[in-house]
Amino acid sequence: MFVRYSETPDSFDKYDEPRLHMERLLKAKLVEFDISIRILLPLESAGIVTLGDLVSRTRKDLLQIKQLGKISVERLEDFLAYHNLSLAK
Repeated sequence: MFVRYSETPDSFDKYDEPRLHMERLLKAKLVEFDISIRILLPLESAGIVTLGDLVSRTRKDLLQIKQLGKISVERLEDFLAYHNLSLAK
């Protein structure tokens, strides 16, 4: 006998692979990706350790981090775009 639970729009389907993939991706540590150490160190000192931490920041937030310049932020934006993500607006 199969029991079917009623689903609401906010319910979580444990077999929703794209959602599970995105959750794992956002929990991944930045050091696991091919990001320059010159970018990683300032991010870590600002408390940005995971991909989820990064996407929760705006471009303006990143530019205020000491030792992180425009080119570094552009590289981060390109990196996020590659993963179909972006900085917060």
